[in-house]
Amino acid sequence: VTHIRKESPGMNKLYSQSMCSIKQWKSYQAAEALISQEVEDVRAEADEIEPGWSGAIWRQAMQYHNMLKNRNEMEMKQREEAAKEAARKKLEEENRKTPEQIQKEKEEAAEKAAQELIQMEEREKKKNSTGSKDKAFKGGMKKGFLESKKK
Repeated sequence: VTHIRKESPGMNKLYSQSMCSIKQWKSYQAAEALISQEVEDVRAEADEIEPGWSGAIWRQAMQYHNMLKNRNEMEMKQREEAAKEAARKKLEEENRKTPEQIQKEKEEAAEKAAQELIQMEEREKKKNSTGSKDKAFKGGMKKGFLESKKK
């Protein structure tokens, strides 16, 4: 009913400006006639149930419809908020670490650093042990190298 009421001025304007086909216009008019007949039938039934109710039944129906619509919207909002809250709590739990976890992470980091230091020391020792042999050659040429050529 509300949809037809909202569309009526627009459809009339479209038809008057020849912006919709005759088939569309006739289809719209048939829908409008069907709705109008339904409205009258509901009013007649309302008067049969309770005399004088025909004047108030549509107002009450709209109030009831709006109440249901609002209830559904509230339920949807509550579900969305509950889902957001659950996601937030899950994220907090993932981010929250116990003191034991923090201590364990510190110990693991310390062990890793210690291993790296040990490896560095071993590399330095290897470098220094091979480096002593190279020092003899750094200063120049091997003894007797030129002497053999002079002869």
